[in-house]
Amino acid sequence: MFKNFSIIKIICFGLFILPSFAEVSFADSNDFNIDGTFEAALDIPRILFILKREPNGPPLEPTGGSDDPWDDIWDDIFDFDDIFDFDFDDLFGENLEADTADFDINWAFLDTGVSSIMLSKETATYMDIEIDPNGQYVDPGVAGEEYFDVSEPLHIGVADYDDPNPEDQSHYMLNGPYRVMVRQNNASDDLLSEPYDLLGMPVMFGKTVVFNTRAPSSLEYFTARIKEPNDSSIPAVDFEVPIRFEKYVMPNDPRQIPPLPVLAYNPVIDNITIEDGNNSSSGTFLFDTGGSISLISVSQAVNLGLFDSNGVPIREPDYSMPVGGIGEGESVEILGYRIDRLIVPTLNGYNLVYLNASLGVQDISIVDEVTGELITLDGVFGSNFLVATMEIETWDIADTPFDNVILDTQRAVLGFDVNDLYILPPSMPTCGDANNPWPEGDLNRDCSVDIFDLKLLTNQWLNECDWLNWNCSGADLNFDGTVNYIDYSKVFIKEE
Repeated sequence: MFKNFSIIKIICFGLFILPSFAEVSFADSNDFNIDGTFEAALDIPRILFILKREPNGPPLEPTGGSDDPWDDIWDDIFDFDDIFDFDFDDLFGENLEADTADFDINWAFLDTGVSSIMLSKETATYMDIEIDPNGQYVDPGVAGEEYFDVSEPLHIGVADYDDPNPEDQSHYMLNGPYRVMVRQNNASDDLLSEPYDLLGMPVMFGKTVVFNTRAPSSLEYFTARIKEPNDSSIPAVDFEVPIRFEKYVMPNDPRQIPPLPVLAYNPVIDNITIEDGNNSSSGTFLFDTGGSISLISVSQAVNLGLFDSNGVPIREPDYSMPVGGIGEGESVEILGYRIDRLIVPTLNGYNLVYLNASLGVQDISIVDEVTGELITLDGVFGSNFLVATMEIETWDIADTPFDNVILDTQRAVLGFDVNDLYILPPSMPTCGDANNPWPEGDLNRDCSVDIFDLKLLTNQWLNECDWLNWNCSGADLNFDGTVNYIDYSKVFIKEE
């Protein structure tokens, strides 16, 4: 149902550009160095979904007829046949996604940066989804805060985007019932505010997600699969990066009006270091598959000498680009820089290093409900570090070294399946594998139990815990639904 093509992807289809491989160098033989990623991912991951009111009932059907409402929207915005002087119907057929199923086949972006599930107003109207008259939720995004309506309870089924038989309901993994966020306004008729649906972390928790990062290199869609943790089809990985799950939701904000949508924690990568010239900085980055570009905060840019202490750029940006997303503003103009190195620690004894890394500068903030302080993300690790990328000014394309990237939400690791063309440094695991498990209480996954883990535990003190907040970011060590003295004593009080 939802054919909101990525703009960069559609242009690439029209031009039939073939990507070149990103270069891998070994300036430090102990690191896996990648040189050649550009600022914008060619696509962000997609997945099929259905909506049900009852788990054994039929999927919701469109009420507006069998014609796809987005076809007319796209025809009004762009006539690609005229632009490229090419009849796309001859290549793809008259209907790019023919409705061959007994129910309407829907797709959405699978977005680890989203704490809930978001439907466009167009989808909610098209599927005749009821809006709760009382519910309201406020959520922050790249374009500021946005007010959302809250839906009726729905069961959400997900299936592989490239499922060979998407009309078979048994192929859909059901979640819920969940209330979801619904945008209050229709998208305007411009490319950055097209209607789209986002499936966030609630459909991924407890599962293993396989992101087919190789697909955009062949100008195919960036697809995703959600699997049970022990599924034999999950690819093997070559190295792993530890992650945590952090709270970026505000259920107790006075502007939130119950019933609230389903909410979950988001994956973050700790101890990412960025270096440019003689300057360096480090922080925790949100792992955001829905971000086509990667970002750093203004304070990180100050540390690198890109901005002054007042947040004013003092170095000429290498690029700029408008970015749309959640927020009342339709788009934000992002200034971008290519910095010398972005360094991601792995569990295999070496670093994943992006040379000449492309990073935009933009603050994304949320209010801490306990302290009342404004929390600003240090950075966003987006899909341009996972898949083939484009340089916006020249339209040059660079490949990715990764065939797949695997998010294991149970083990809290991000695995990288590297293409056989690339040679990896020798692996010397520190901890986190079957032979070297994390110490009990190592909440920040740095292979030691220390004051930093104690800080994480106290930040979750007496919080209610479940699988949607990854058991309070792992602090609920005995899984009794709260963080208390029992969890503290398991790690920090040793018997004589």
